[in-house]
Amino acid sequence: MALQWTVYIVMICSFHMGEFFTTALCNPTVVSSDSFMVNHSKAYTTAALISWTEFFVRLYFFPQINSVRIFGIGLFFVLGGQICRTWAMITCGESFNHYIQRDKKDNHILVTHGIYGFLRHPSYVGFFYWAVGTQLILCNPLSVALYTLASWTFFRHRIVYEEATLRAHFPGAYESYAEKTFIGIPLINAFVLQ
Repeated sequence: MALQWTVYIVMICSFHMGEFFTTALCNPTVVSSDSFMVNHSKAYTTAALISWTEFFVRLYFFPQINSVRIFGIGLFFVLGGQICRTWAMITCGESFNHYIQRDKKDNHILVTHGIYGFLRHPSYVGFFYWAVGTQLILCNPLSVALYTLASWTFFRHRIVYEEATLRAHFPGAYESYAEKTFIGIPLINAFVLQ
């Protein structure tokens, strides 16, 4: 249990530090303390508090509910998600921002190479699997379900909105790009206009 908590804390710290430093290196004109993505929403903070409570309640009352296999799968999801997200941020460079850009900047380009050659929203895919993986690391059954549902719902809305925005920014080009790539988060494609 101590190993799980330690790995979880290291992964959380690595994620937030990675968000800041990747933004600082690849898009320094937009870097700020918000780039750490630590307290970006009440929902994120609430989810973290729920998962910590679940972990320590389970540790006290049900210490036998644990699995090295689930921990390993969680670690794989977290590391894979982190790599996917960081790779996406680096590939996008100045076109990456933590906020959806409603207005097209002069230097905003449609990135279609690297990881974007097969995933349309790799930073979201990475964040989704990273979030679910953190709860698998802790072997939190309730929070695995809640994080999966909450992350999926958040990204469903965000991707649908961002797809419409990108179609407006890059008419014709985005549609062609979307036909050759996939979203990577289960079932979200059904909600996106084709």
